Amino acid sequence: MKRCWKIRNAADSSEEAELLIYGDISDETWWGDEVTPRQFHDDLATLEGKDLCVRINSGGGDVFAAVAIYNQLKTYGGKVTTRIDGLAASAATIIACAGEQVIMPSNALFMIHNPAMFAFGGYDANEMRECAEQLDIVKQTIVNTYLTRSSLSEEELCQMMDDETWMTADEALGYGFVDTIDEKEAVTNSLRGGWLIMNSVSCDLSRYKNAAQLRELLKNKNKNTAVRAEKGGRKMGNTNNTILEKIDSIINRLGMGNTDNQPTDHQETTTKEATADDAVSQERQRMMALDALDDHKGGAISKMVDEAKRNGTSAEQLKPFLNIAKVQDDANAENGKAVQAIKDLVRDNLESGAAGVQASMPISKDAGKQADIDAVVAYANRK
Repeated sequence: MKRCWKIRNAADSSEEAELLIYGDISDETWWGDEVTPRQFHDDLATLEGKDLCVRINSGGGDVFAAVAIYNQLKTYGGKVTTRIDGLAASAATIIACAGEQVIMPSNALFMIHNPAMFAFGGYDANEMRECAEQLDIVKQTIVNTYLTRSSLSEEELCQMMDDETWMTADEALGYGFVDTIDEKEAVTNSLRGGWLIMNSVSCDLSRYKNAAQLRELLKNKNKNTAVRAEKGGRKMGNTNNTILEKIDSIINRLGMGNTDNQPTDHQETTTKEATADDAVSQERQRMMALDALDDHKGGAISKMVDEAKRNGTSAEQLKPFLNIAKVQDDANAENGKAVQAIKDLVRDNLESGAAGVQASMPISKDAGKQADIDAVVAYANRK
């Protein structure tokens, strides 16, 4: 079973655990499927109530999967903090709302829109109306989730979802979707054709109807927006560290510093934070290295890269398998050329009339067939 989540349980029971939700949410439907939610519940139970940081970089996916994850996080025994590592769009925003505190880097993105349904086959008007009613119910559950955090009214949220609204961190903060803007954490984002790449996670923009607004946001990503939170403005990350550093400086000037070279509590805290930052940085580097191997053609190579991103495989570990896939593709291409060469040879033979020319010396029927076969094989080999 493929999973849209990855849990990292720190060896030290006092350290915060991590839940990574990178890429699309669920490759398999959660609608009417008890196995996947139960597996997520079991994985969450292994943390034994330890504080949890949920790191999100996702363009969305299965809304039922997102709601199930949200509900389980809301009933989790430990403190849940959500961080948007690049993009929280569509169903991923539901999970983001599960945090007691939601943190978002200044150049990350947040997007809300209406739920959609994929329909195959033929449907009459009554059946289509029934689908629309189901989508209205799903939308209301999403709005109810947003209302637990946002300062917007139900009517305002519905309109923003109708419009498919993309938000900067400042706007998300102003609307109450996030609590803190992290100025220290940087997000690498770029547009490649019809793909948005946020911290190495690729997202197909064709699934969104208002990609033009997104392009404009990225174009002006370094500009300050006018929206500010009404509950005190921007909250800065690591403010406590700055205060502690000033206190340490004053203590040292008074000659009361730590003279035995033992680390202070602040230094120990900083070391732990640095270790956590290193782990996040390494994961991002892994994702970026894997993305560089993707040919973005949607074939076997793209699927292998996506799977490697989910299961923790490094780029170096994946390369041998990608090389095999590429060799097979090249072999298939060469086989195709050989087949075409044989077809061309037969066609040229027929068009030239040579097939009807009698040999000057009588030869056996079997020998003639063998000669024709040898000629075709020799031609194919030359090609």
